[in-house]
Amino acid sequence: MGVTGNAEYKTGVSFQSLDASSLLQTHVYRLFLKSHGISLEDVIAWFFEKYLVEEFEAANFSFSPSASEAPYLQRVRHLFAEMESVANQFSVFVEDGHLDRELLTMGADQVRYREIPSLLQGKYVYPVADQEIGGVLHLLFSDQSSLTYIEEGLQGNNAVELLLRNQISYTDFHEYQRASIDHLIRLGVLENAGGRVQFRSLDQLVLLSALFNTEAANYYHLSSAARLDVDKMVEKGWVTRRSSLLTDAEADYFNYFLNRVGFSNGPNLRNRYLHGSQAHTDGEDAHFNSYLIALRSLIALVIKMNDDFCLAAGSADRS
Repeated sequence: MGVTGNAEYKTGVSFQSLDASSLLQTHVYRLFLKSHGISLEDVIAWFFEKYLVEEFEAANFSFSPSASEAPYLQRVRHLFAEMESVANQFSVFVEDGHLDRELLTMGADQVRYREIPSLLQGKYVYPVADQEIGGVLHLLFSDQSSLTYIEEGLQGNNAVELLLRNQISYTDFHEYQRASIDHLIRLGVLENAGGRVQFRSLDQLVLLSALFNTEAANYYHLSSAARLDVDKMVEKGWVTRRSSLLTDAEADYFNYFLNRVGFSNGPNLRNRYLHGSQAHTDGEDAHFNSYLIALRSLIALVIKMNDDFCLAAGSADRS
């Protein structure tokens, strides 16, 4: 509830709950490793300096952990600088096929998270605005869809939940709902199996769910059948494929926390700490919270990079 500006990143109770939960998980993971004499930042250094070399022959990556005895103010500044460094290293590796350290010494602009490249062509599938796909996603997944309720005891939070949890025949739907059912059948999303209206393909449903819930689907994580559906949707103009390390939504998430690219209401942590403009009244607890956010962001980048390397190696093996 309330009024938000056009340039604000939309948050709410659900976002705040997930944000707090993921920060707590990061803290617990850090403490778990510490109890075994392992630093989480050392694990990240191992990933870049040993794992990538041994698994993918990707040499010359580097990551320098912050000093364990340093105050959190210094650790946050260091971690944001190192995060930008590894993002630039990955970009150079993707663009050149290897990492030339001399290119990195020439300097680099601030990282544009939407523009970090991927090792894979056409990695992500995005729905195209103002196309039929938008209506399909609304009918299936929105709680405002006309296909969520038939009668008391025969309802769902959305049409997908309703159809998967109940055996519903075509005649069970109200007259005003049948035009939408006919539309989805005509588009090859649903089928009338006589005693039940059902999804034509669960692989296609997984794809459509990703397009609605995460605003993109990773083409290389889809089944062969779902990839065929993507290819058909591309031909129809429903979806498009683009390559980058992060999806647009993931990049927006990074931009919200770290800088002023696209959003006016974020904490702007990267700019505040690297430019030395954090408030003098910020105590150690505030810097520790920022440190956890920086760690969480860096771990997310590591996971995305590892996924990129693994998928690229798998595609090369299949070819």
